[in-house]
Amino acid sequence: MKPSKLLMLVIAAAVLVALAVWTNRQSRAVPPSIVGKKLLPSLAIDSVARVEIARSGAPVSIIRGDNGWTVTNLFGYPADVAKLQAALLKLAEQKIGEIGRGVNIDTNATLVDLQGASGKPLATLRLGARPAADRPGARPPQGRYVAVAGDSQVYLVKDGLEEFDGEAHDWVNSQLLSLTSTDIQTIELASPTSGVVTLSRESGSLQMQGITTNEEFDTSRSYGVESAFSYLNFTGVADPKLGDAQTGLAAPSTYRVRLKNGDLYTARIGSAAANGDRYLRLDATLAPPGTNATTQAEQATRKAELDQKFGKWTYLISAVNAENMTRSRAELVKPKVVSTNATASAEVPTAPGNKIE
Repeated sequence: MKPSKLLMLVIAAAVLVALAVWTNRQSRAVPPSIVGKKLLPSLAIDSVARVEIARSGAPVSIIRGDNGWTVTNLFGYPADVAKLQAALLKLAEQKIGEIGRGVNIDTNATLVDLQGASGKPLATLRLGARPAADRPGARPPQGRYVAVAGDSQVYLVKDGLEEFDGEAHDWVNSQLLSLTSTDIQTIELASPTSGVVTLSRESGSLQMQGITTNEEFDTSRSYGVESAFSYLNFTGVADPKLGDAQTGLAAPSTYRVRLKNGDLYTARIGSAAANGDRYLRLDATLAPPGTNATTQAEQATRKAELDQKFGKWTYLISAVNAENMTRSRAELVKPKVVSTNATASAEVPTAPGNKIE
C-alpha cells in the first residue's frame, strides 16, 4: 500500500473516532438551559393540600383538613407535619443534574401526586431507580431518576428522595412516651389472671414488694419492666370501629407508672392482632400545677398534647414491648440461692494442748 493511501486511511480513522467521541458526548450532554434548573419551578408547597403516594405496597394518602394534616390510611391519625414539610421542601428544591438518556422509569415506580385545594393538580412525578456505577467497583452517582408528568424527559436529580418510599406509618410520629426510668417511683403490673405486682424505688433501685425469705427479685427481667415507657413507640393504629371485645381491652392487663413528681401513666394491654402485635390504650393523670415545678399554662399544654395522643386512639405495639408490661410475679422472682459453703459457720477443731482459754 502506498504511503499516501495509508496516511489517508489513518486520517479517516482518526476523524471517525473523533466524530464518535463527539457524538457520544453530545448524546450525554445536558443543555445549558436545563442543567441546574429546578425540577418543579412552579411548585409552591404552601399550596399543597393533598399528597398521594402509590408504590408496590399499600398507597399512602396524606391530606390537609380542618384538623391539620392527617394520614387517611391510619384512620385520620395526625401526620408528622415537620417531616412532611421537610420532604415537600426537598422535592420543591430539586434541581436537574442531567438528562437520563435511554433511561426508562417503569410503571411500578413510586408515584407522587401533589394536589391543591379541591383536588387541583399541582405536580405528578414518578420516582425511578438510583443511577448505577459506570464501571465495576466504582461508587454509583448520588441521586435518582425522576419523570414529571407532561414532560417526555427523564432527569437525574441529586437527592434519593427516600422519604416517599415509606409506608403510611413512616409519615407519623410513632413515639408515645419517653419517660426517664430514674424518675419512676412505683410500677404496678396487674393481670386478670395472675394478680398484682408492685415495684417501688428504694435506695435508688426498684424492688419488688412482698418478696419472701426464700425468693429474690430477678433483676435480669426488671430492666425491661422499668424501661417499658422509656422508648414506647407504636407499630400501627387500630381501626376505631373495633370494640373492646375484639381488641381484648374489655378485660386488659394494666401497667401503671407513677413518677416522683406525682404524674401517673396507665397502659391497658389487650389481645394480639393478626400480625402478633398487641392492642394498647394509654391514659395520663398529671399532678396538680406547682407540685412538679410547672405552671398552670404549662400543665394545660402538656395535658392537651397527651389527650391528643391518648384520648381516642387504640394503638398496636410490638409483642416484646407488651411482654415487658405484662410480666407476672412468677416471671419476676426466682428461688433464693443459698450458699453451700458452710465452713464459715463450722467450728474449727483445735490441737490437743492448744485450747484457747
